[in-house]
Amino acid sequence: MNYIALTGGGDSWHSVKFSYKVDCGKLNSLGRTLEITIQGVVPVMLLPFHEDESIDEPVLRREVDFVIEKGASAVCAPGFATEFYKLTDEERRRVIRIVNEQAGGRVPVFASTGCGSARATIELSRYAESVGANGLMVVAPKWVPLGSREQAVFFEAVCRNVGLPVMVQDADFTGGGLSTSLIVELAARCELLKFVKLENVLAGTKCSEIMRLSHGRVKVFYGLAGVALLDGLAHGISGVMPGPSFVEAYARIFELYYSERIAKAQQLFYRMLPYLTFAMQHIELVIQMDKRTLVRRGVFNSDRLREPTLHLDREYEKQVDELIAVMLAICDEINFGAEG
Repeated sequence: MNYIALTGGGDSWHSVKFSYKVDCGKLNSLGRTLEITIQGVVPVMLLPFHEDESIDEPVLRREVDFVIEKGASAVCAPGFATEFYKLTDEERRRVIRIVNEQAGGRVPVFASTGCGSARATIELSRYAESVGANGLMVVAPKWVPLGSREQAVFFEAVCRNVGLPVMVQDADFTGGGLSTSLIVELAARCELLKFVKLENVLAGTKCSEIMRLSHGRVKVFYGLAGVALLDGLAHGISGVMPGPSFVEAYARIFELYYSERIAKAQQLFYRMLPYLTFAMQHIELVIQMDKRTLVRRGVFNSDRLREPTLHLDREYEKQVDELIAVMLAICDEINFGAEG
């Protein structure tokens, strides 16, 4: 079988394979591969806005270039970090199209397509496929929460009516999320269910069990801004899906960990924890801090979020800026080869 294997390029720290492999042996009706293997960092794009809260397309394109340059193995949009819950249906389609166009085949693109019904999710997923997406990330409906049986019906309906690999986004930020048995049984019935993104409390055992019971067929990614990245690596994750602001820092941790320099990976991660733990107090705070960081890094022109959103007082603003400064110093060390 033919395959394409890509590794991050440009900087010396991309010395191990944070890569993706596309197996071209099995294709869908549009000639797109159904097999894709990803290891490393898959940032979920932020969405830049003008003052009138319209989408700043040139800056979004610049953001895609930025994360690829910094070592992203794939990209994803429009997810929670993209404020998808504030977008119109047409805006979600537009973001999916722009990100696919700008990625231009350099890395795979996962389109986040979960909607309030299976029908709407399938429709958006088919659109994503038509504009070049390589995979789909699907979160269960949240507006009217349903039980495990109903969620299984939803995910199975989506998987059986799309033509791309599917990542189940298990987004239960304060609980245990979908059961391991539900995920594994769905994967056994649905060939296209190939990934799961865990955003749960103490997800490590669940991660290991999903891989064991699926015989390694279902690959696991961690979300929640990577706040439990070391736990995920210890339990065998394939990748992490944070925001786009510090891709090289997450990639460096993967590199250190897989080259058996685990103590150094831990040291780097512990330096990142103050930022992550502060940011993870609220999803809008994560987005705000990451946007502010991209302004500091010259990628974004504005850190504007769509209303309604959090508004910080001066003391919080000061704390945020101090935490961002720490993270930027870490990135400078990585990018300029000054870290130990």
